[in-house]
Amino acid sequence: MSSNGLLIIGSGPGIGVTAASLFAQRKYTKIALVSRDKTRLSKDRETILQAANSVGKIVEVQTWSVDITNSAAFTAVLKETEKFATFTCVLFNAARVEPSHLLTFPEEEILKDFKTTTIALYTAAQWGLPLLSALKPEDKPSLLVTSSLLPQQPAPQVFSLSLAKASQRNLVQSLAMTHPDVHVALLNIGGPVSREDRWFNQPAIAKKFWEVHSQEKDKWTLDLDLLAEE
Repeated sequence: MSSNGLLIIGSGPGIGVTAASLFAQRKYTKIALVSRDKTRLSKDRETILQAANSVGKIVEVQTWSVDITNSAAFTAVLKETEKFATFTCVLFNAARVEPSHLLTFPEEEILKDFKTTTIALYTAAQWGLPLLSALKPEDKPSLLVTSSLLPQQPAPQVFSLSLAKASQRNLVQSLAMTHPDVHVALLNIGGPVSREDRWFNQPAIAKKFWEVHSQEKDKWTLDLDLLAEE
């Protein structure tokens, strides 16, 4: 089986599908998409196929619908994706981005943020890192994570997401230290994502992800910041 697969966890019409489209145009021939929304997955698949076709590339795109906070179901889906491709890059893009009011936000909602952002990444890493570690260096095995500046600069209006993102970054650091043959890295987006934003639009973010993925091992970074330029 060709080791030319990309797995997007947390596909959607924003960062997930845009990054997948760029990666398909530049290198990858097999794209796997994981999300809870079946209808959105179908649309994402067509978007990626069209993007690849626009530059004369032929790719295969398969989709899996699952609630990633259900660890058993999520693990089963991850194992199923192995039949489709050998993945050299896993992009974890899942998060709940919702307001959370400090001291009134329900504890069970905080737990949901941790399950989506940190526990689901842990589940993905348990499955994926042994597979990625077995690849050759020229395959550029990588586990990339969509992040932000919240771990360093928490925002009280989204304090729950800030907490989850801080714990996620801590996990990524540990994974990077214990798996030196896999590029485990964060892309820290420095502001709200919008197609109209000059710096934090989806195509700019996708290009940054490609930059992280393309780094040679001696230049690997744990963090790559996407900031508004002066």
